Amino acid sequence: MRYKKKVIVSDAFTTPTARAERLHRVRNLANLTRKEMCENSSLNICTYKGWEVGGYGGLPVDGAERVIKRIAEEGVVCTAEWLLYEIGQGPYIIPDFKKLNKDSQRINTAEISEEKEKILQEILLFRKNFPEAIDYQIKDDGVTPIYNPNDFVAGVKYFGDTIRTIVNQYCIVQTLDGKTLVRLLKEGTSPNKFLLLCTNPQTLVTNPALYDVELASAAPILRCYKQIKPEK
Repeated sequence: MRYKKKVIVSDAFTTPTARAERLHRVRNLANLTRKEMCENSSLNICTYKGWEVGGYGGLPVDGAERVIKRIAEEGVVCTAEWLLYEIGQGPYIIPDFKKLNKDSQRINTAEISEEKEKILQEILLFRKNFPEAIDYQIKDDGVTPIYNPNDFVAGVKYFGDTIRTIVNQYCIVQTLDGKTLVRLLKEGTSPNKFLLLCTNPQTLVTNPALYDVELASAAPILRCYKQIKPEK
């Protein structure tokens, strides 16, 4: 099963404008002009320009797949779920890509599985039902085996003084310096500061306990979507 060509707008993350902003961001990461993006690729420059301004209904699924293949040639890794829905890990650059891959023409990018598609649809529904929803794909083993790397988790954000009402729970936390983590939330030693704990005794996380951290938000985990066939 594949995605339908058009993306159904269900929240602020899926609007044509939001997709256009993410598209512009990945092109900048790849250090490409619009013309360079479309040269020697399956992308039509007029259509592409429309996607970057939110025209034609916004970036479609098949367009996202073509963009991902093009920027992969420049060492930029991005997933369709992030580009279309801002779900999961954002785009990143492979260091020294051109040197490491001088004999390679392309990075092979796997298509989204039917299983992951179902997970993404559930996350979109969760976002629609809860205005302050947050979702995140776990990247480390800090809270294994409760929640594992590549699990998708979701919750509803708490802010300010109300964060203290959700201590002693596993939460998706956003720190003031822009980090997003899944940790056990504990009270700190001073007001409005918190202790963020890894509960896996064998974690590879460098700092398994972060003391007196100020938070932008914290969300107790209400949903966890585990893949039957985990990503490699």
